[in-house]
Amino acid sequence: MRLPGICCAALTITAVVAFGNVPPHAPLILEPSESAHAIDPGDVHMATAPFTDDDAGDQLACSDWEIRTEYGIVVWYARCAAGVLAVHIHLGDGTFVNPEGRLLGSTSYLVAVRFRDSSGDPETEWSNWTTRNFATGPGSSVQALEIIDVLSSPPPRVRDAGGSDVALAGGASLALTTERGELLLSFAQSITNPPELAHHGSVRVVVSSGAITLSIPEATVEFADDADVRRTIYLPAINLPASGSAAFWIAADGSSFEASAGDATPRFVKLARGADTPWRVADSQYRVERVVTGLQLPVNLAFVPSPLPDADAPLFYITELYGTIRVVLRDGTLRDYATGLLNFNPIGSFPGSGEHGTVGTAVDPDTGDLFVATVYEDSSFKHFPKVVRIHSNDGGRTASAVTTVLDMRDEPIGASHQISSVSIGYDGKLYVHLGDGFDIPAARSLASFRGKILRINRDGTAPTDNPFYDAADGIGAADYVLAYGFRNPFGGAWRAADASLYEVENGPEVDRLAKVTAGFDYQWSGSDDDMYAHAVFTWTPSVAPVNVAFIQHQTFGGSGFPAEAADHAFVTESGPTWVSGITPDGKRIRELAFDASGNVVSTRPFLEYSGTGYATVAALAAGPDGLYFSDLFPEQGSPLAHGANVYRVRHVGRVTIGAQVADDATRRVSFSSIVDVPGYANLRWDFGDGTGSTEANPLHSFPGNGPYDVKLSVTGAGGVEVDDFTRVQFPLAAGVGLTATYSDASGMLITRLDPNIDFNWETDAPVREEPFLDVTWSGEITPVVSALYTFEVQSDGAAVLRIDGDTIIDTHGNEVAPNPIRLEAGRHYRFSLQTDDNPMSGVTRLLWSAPGMAPCVVPRTAFYPLSVRRRAAGR
Repeated sequence: MRLPGICCAALTITAVVAFGNVPPHAPLILEPSESAHAIDPGDVHMATAPFTDDDAGDQLACSDWEIRTEYGIVVWYARCAAGVLAVHIHLGDGTFVNPEGRLLGSTSYLVAVRFRDSSGDPETEWSNWTTRNFATGPGSSVQALEIIDVLSSPPPRVRDAGGSDVALAGGASLALTTERGELLLSFAQSITNPPELAHHGSVRVVVSSGAITLSIPEATVEFADDADVRRTIYLPAINLPASGSAAFWIAADGSSFEASAGDATPRFVKLARGADTPWRVADSQYRVERVVTGLQLPVNLAFVPSPLPDADAPLFYITELYGTIRVVLRDGTLRDYATGLLNFNPIGSFPGSGEHGTVGTAVDPDTGDLFVATVYEDSSFKHFPKVVRIHSNDGGRTASAVTTVLDMRDEPIGASHQISSVSIGYDGKLYVHLGDGFDIPAARSLASFRGKILRINRDGTAPTDNPFYDAADGIGAADYVLAYGFRNPFGGAWRAADASLYEVENGPEVDRLAKVTAGFDYQWSGSDDDMYAHAVFTWTPSVAPVNVAFIQHQTFGGSGFPAEAADHAFVTESGPTWVSGITPDGKRIRELAFDASGNVVSTRPFLEYSGTGYATVAALAAGPDGLYFSDLFPEQGSPLAHGANVYRVRHVGRVTIGAQVADDATRRVSFSSIVDVPGYANLRWDFGDGTGSTEANPLHSFPGNGPYDVKLSVTGAGGVEVDDFTRVQFPLAAGVGLTATYSDASGMLITRLDPNIDFNWETDAPVREEPFLDVTWSGEITPVVSALYTFEVQSDGAAVLRIDGDTIIDTHGNEVAPNPIRLEAGRHYRFSLQTDDNPMSGVTRLLWSAPGMAPCVVPRTAFYPLSVRRRAAGR
């Protein structure tokens, strides 16, 4: 009897082992991906695949997260992170324990994570740890303003807040120097502007009081650098005792930081005064202007399709993430339209749990109602997506009623990969974007709303012509689906050229821009490779594109942009969520050009961040008079502060001065104007000698040698003034030519003075013993007019042109590769042109041109032989 008993006992033990709780499967880490590029140390995203467990009924209770050094030392952790944070977490959701309180740049780390199930069994509830190595890059940074020269035109100025010049008396001075102590520019009783430096330097401003106390208000230093880019340096109010001094390092956007006497390199630690705007458009024909300020987390802009002309009529709406919608009236007034749209407290960490709330907004063109994508909280404290309609009884100025259009209950989402863009298509339907909610399989399941772009009737019903509509088994998620297989399709916009919706989408390491086609599967299954499906453009590494807008005639007549920008897409690349300074992976707006088939054929950065703070681009929309965007965060302080802005990028056009000396003896200059300014009313010349003109192409004689700072101003649409400057300076004695050295294969060597370089060798060759001639011309070149000059060598032989040591042309035969160079009036530049193998049947000529000046042979009056004094000085 004992054998059967033992047998039974054994069977009982076996049953306990087989059916007791077992640990969850170890997590599969998705982010950082195995192929991740160097990650910004301020914004590390960590994510896993969904929880799996062999025990039926076990759910994911929470996860432990750690970041360790390569030696295993924990520097950051999040213990038992629950909800969405269990599978997707940011640095802001955990705690740093290292002395620095942050991750270091250019350092190796590993992320570690383990799952805890809901069994409650302390022996088996935790999975094994999973780890993955990653490395940080240099991270975001504050970049120094680096220049090599200050141009004389436009004249450099120091101005107070009212625009008046700041006077420096009693021996006081304000100097721009480099970290090496080299002088770039100095203001005192007069302006000192030395020649171009040998190397670029980081700008440092030194203010000295001299023999008396010095008190100057907040001021700006304004000048153009060696690339002819207008620069503004922002200085704080300065009060100095006699013989006192103050120094500041200058950032790329012109912000000033306090400097110490012993600094050998720039240090951007204590901000003295920030720039008016940290945004810069490289193309000078555009201007960035702040339109609205005092915003909290502005994530969406929605223009009224046909705004009324009244001053108090709504022009556009600003959606703030935490449940407020503001309206901007035509006269610029900002007011609350709707508040309290969330039924929970959304405040959390950035980046991390504070990133969900109210996002996409679209204006109904028929009623003026707003459709808004938002989330709500149920009794279980989970969050679910929905679309609401907001009605107004006062012409869109104030909300009066909120009704639910579509409630996607049972589709829990977290702070990221949530509901986002809402737009109204050319068919009058409502289009809504949903992320996968970190449930990757849901993206390709037609039984879920997540990972989809939905097409909805404006009353919330499913259109019967949707690709998967089938009412036979009741209306569900599939009936609303237009396309599926998306990860995080945050932004969307309609392109008129093909009447199609385009979406921008965040991937782990690959982002995409895709045309949305009905019924298509966009194949998101957890891999970066999935993000190439149906993409018309991809970003690698990720830059986090969040919104897209098209400049097109059908939208406000092209928003005032030039014709060459028509059908171009503009995308906000937000980059790391919450980092200071400049980062290589975002904080810009990118411009993309399409061909007739919808393929992206070119791309360029359109607007870039150059500041020192935390601002990044977010919302984007084409308005009646420009491209509008929000910067999401204030430059300084908390991300939740009411200090974010909406800016407008407006096309103001360009004015270019052309000038050519008509008569040296009478100092007569022929000026021309190239005006590309929308709606310009008039133009005004100021010749810098007390006279002016309103002619487009005046001919002017100067009373002396100069220098004369010539300004051309044009008033464009809306009273915007656009201008250009040049400097005219006649030499005391006109040039007489260059030193020329001739040689041929026979060894013949001749040196002489040539007036300029304009030869037909059949008649002009000094020797004819050989069929080929080598000639080198050397000396100095000095223009009368400051301009960006393009040189051309016409020669059948080889030619190398150098100016001040820079190679401008290096060519063979007639293959000319000109390199434009900025030359300042009255300044002497070292010059050499070496030509080899000039055939006696050919020509050799040197021509120059500039904006508004047709190519012509460089005249004798611009050339000077290299003097003994200048050779000795080493110029």
